Amino acid sequence: MSEPMTNEQPPAGSLKNNFLDILYDTLFHPIITFRALDETEATNPQFLFYALAAIITVSALAPLIQLANTGGDLGGLPLGIPVSTLIGVAVWGFMGLATGLWAYAFTGHARIRTFLTLSGLATLPWILMGPVSVLKFGLGPMGAAIAVLGALLIWLWSVLLFGLALMITYRMTIERALIILATPFTTQLILLAWIFGFFGNVRQLAFHL
Repeated sequence: MSEPMTNEQPPAGSLKNNFLDILYDTLFHPIITFRALDETEATNPQFLFYALAAIITVSALAPLIQLANTGGDLGGLPLGIPVSTLIGVAVWGFMGLATGLWAYAFTGHARIRTFLTLSGLATLPWILMGPVSVLKFGLGPMGAAIAVLGALLIWLWSVLLFGLALMITYRMTIERALIILATPFTTQLILLAWIFGFFGNVRQLAFHL
């Protein structure tokens, strides 16, 4: 079994307040940055707005990246960008709240705002999807293969940052973090099984009256 995450954190003053610095440090020094944010976020809510800015940026870029990958009508962007942004913010809030409540059940610590901050910043790797999507235009089939590989790495990068946010916020082990991350998927599978079982029984009853 892995040891719990330690509570050793860098001094609060070492955390930079500039959004671009937070972006860089989240991408390339996530452990130090998340620990510093964990220490200072409760007394400095501006970092929650940085997380919101990250979600808005990533969500607003999504229609542009889709347009670059699949083609389409530019006329859809004026509606697509705000809709994508609203959906992204809603999903971030729901996922953060749901995962935070699961973590609270395991740890007894209600630190939803801190987790929303760190999990929002965990989406920052998706900003790199823009440059990755451009590769296929200049390099042909090889560029398309590199773009797919890049998208997979970005997804994995973001998932690892999300798991790290969970571990640091709630001071938990890797095993507990994996259980919490897997629980929503398990719940969905159980729910689907119940739904199919219910309608299966209804169908059998209907055809055997």
